[in-house]
Amino acid sequence: MLVLFLPPPLWLSARQFFGEEAEKAFLAIRLNCNVKVDYLVPEDAMNLNTTVQRWRTTVAQLLLPGLHGHQAKALADLSWAIALSGNCQAGRLATHVPTAAKPASSRRRCERLLDNARLPPRVAQRQLAQALLQQASGQTLLLLLDETPKGNDLRVLSIRVAYRRRALPLAALCYRPEALPQPQPRLVRSLLRQVLACLPPQARVVLLADRGLAWPLLVDWCQEHGWHYVLRLQRTTRVRFPDGSERSVADLVPCRGRRWLGEAEVFKKAGWRGAQVVATWERDQREAWLLLTDEWASLRHCRVYSKRTWVEEAHRDDKGAAFHWEQSQVVDPAHALRLLLLIALATVLAASQGTAVLKGGHRRALDPHRVRRLSVVQLGLRWLRYAVEHGLYDHLKLDRLYLYPK
Repeated sequence: MLVLFLPPPLWLSARQFFGEEAEKAFLAIRLNCNVKVDYLVPEDAMNLNTTVQRWRTTVAQLLLPGLHGHQAKALADLSWAIALSGNCQAGRLATHVPTAAKPASSRRRCERLLDNARLPPRVAQRQLAQALLQQASGQTLLLLLDETPKGNDLRVLSIRVAYRRRALPLAALCYRPEALPQPQPRLVRSLLRQVLACLPPQARVVLLADRGLAWPLLVDWCQEHGWHYVLRLQRTTRVRFPDGSERSVADLVPCRGRRWLGEAEVFKKAGWRGAQVVATWERDQREAWLLLTDEWASLRHCRVYSKRTWVEEAHRDDKGAAFHWEQSQVVDPAHALRLLLLIALATVLAASQGTAVLKGGHRRALDPHRVRRLSVVQLGLRWLRYAVEHGLYDHLKLDRLYLYPK
């Protein structure tokens, strides 16, 4: 039987012509006629459940293969919720957890995960780092060592790998400022050992660190393991020249427009370490850059060291622009480290989707400017939310990591 829906006469409304029930069908047809679909929708088009299941599989098999299945599933669900909600607070992300549970139940699930002593965050960090670095064999890796505070409650010492003007987390330690578990040099060495075990073969490593962490320990470590380094020195650091004379490194460039490049020894209290010094104070800079490196002194090391700011942008994503970690009420170091693991997974998810957007040529759909203004993380987060909100699940690439060095 063929039923035709004809438009009503102009002097009758749809309700008068069709009746109340038929009116609804007529309006649905009219609304759908105005929707233009510029791509083919397969008969077995994915829904939200199958899409989330792909992310769960990626986390369980590729990113965290050594964890228990229930732990990997919880980490996948909660990191997905963090990426969609843009907030790492349990109450805020609970409404975005991709399960049939009520928000109150999802909130308790998040709190139980953070309190789960059987979830070793550093073991999970090592597995995640291996997954991120396994494709970098024979390539140059910029490792960024940095410490960042969370208000007055916690401090996080971390090592990240530079990636497309952001930094992906590899290893982290969390502690209270007044109660360090070990002296800070031991904590740094512990993180370095953790990352060393995750490096792919034949990778060329360059370690970057700001002046607060530029210690003889880093120079010794890099020399011992064949790493390169570019460290920023304190202004008061003493340098000794081949003729035996000494002076403060800041005296090498006393004013704007001055440069000094050459060989010298530094770290007098530690018994001197030989290296190359790059001191420059450009006219548009607020202060001088005083750099220490193991390679031949050149201004190109300033360009390399400038990428250390990428970790500052990554901290800004964590604390405000992307995940609002600064607003979290989690102040226990062990709980906070598990929360940082969730944020790390959300960051990897966003960076992977953002890279897929760039490689697929869809950047203008989110960022219409001629020069890109959104970071790879922000592109990924906006693309993920757009696809979920509009049901475009086929546009999400979750079967593996889409991370390509630029």
